[in-house]
Amino acid sequence: MILRNEALIQESLESFQAAAMINPNRLENLKQVGRSLYLLGRHKAALEIYAEGSKVNPDDPELKHNQGVCLVYLQDYARAEECFKKAIAIQKTEHSYSQLGKMHILKGDNNGALAIFKKAVEIFPENSELLCVLGLLYLQMGETQKAFESLGHSVTYDQHNVKALMAASSIMQDHNDFDVALTKYRVAASVTPESHAMWNNIGMCFFGKKKYVAAISCLKRAHYLAPFEWRTCYNLGFSSSYYAPIRQCFSFYQRCY
Repeated sequence: MILRNEALIQESLESFQAAAMINPNRLENLKQVGRSLYLLGRHKAALEIYAEGSKVNPDDPELKHNQGVCLVYLQDYARAEECFKKAIAIQKTEHSYSQLGKMHILKGDNNGALAIFKKAVEIFPENSELLCVLGLLYLQMGETQKAFESLGHSVTYDQHNVKALMAASSIMQDHNDFDVALTKYRVAASVTPESHAMWNNIGMCFFGKKKYVAAISCLKRAHYLAPFEWRTCYNLGFSSSYYAPIRQCFSFYQRCY
């Protein structure tokens, strides 16, 4: 474990393998071998180890969950879903519900993912991350009110959940509630001050308030953090047209292409 914490994954694998050879029936040794193989990207080998572990204890939810995670990386979604569902049947955990839902998102099945996250939130109503993903799904599906409610609950349980803060703020921004949106962005800025998307949105909030100098200043910071992001370049050009010479606006528009 010490070697793994020091990012010496291969060395940790060798140590765990030695421990597993000494005591092959100790399930924890097999779990740690599988975990090290997973971290090394050797998902098929990890699956084989987890299968050995299942012979020791076929009803271990962690083993089923880990098998599902490996199968997702191998894009074997049918078997992965089966493993996650078995893990949940043995023991309901936030992680298994989250991985199952995210797997459906990877498949492009947003409706299936929505149903899973709704169920997960019923069981774990105070889990900020589950609420955040549920809100983002609602937002993607155009259900703004439900999205805002879920994201609001997410922020209630974790005031520094940046994804939830950003999404909730963008909804307020879309409804021209710039002052409240800026308050939320200020909290997000204390957690991730190097986020170009956040500074872009802050800039456009100031633009909406007709504070063009502040808007351009924030957008320039966003441009500095992500110089090839075309949306920021476009917003800079658009905002500058209200304040700066047309030549400067044109230079920003050129960078959109």
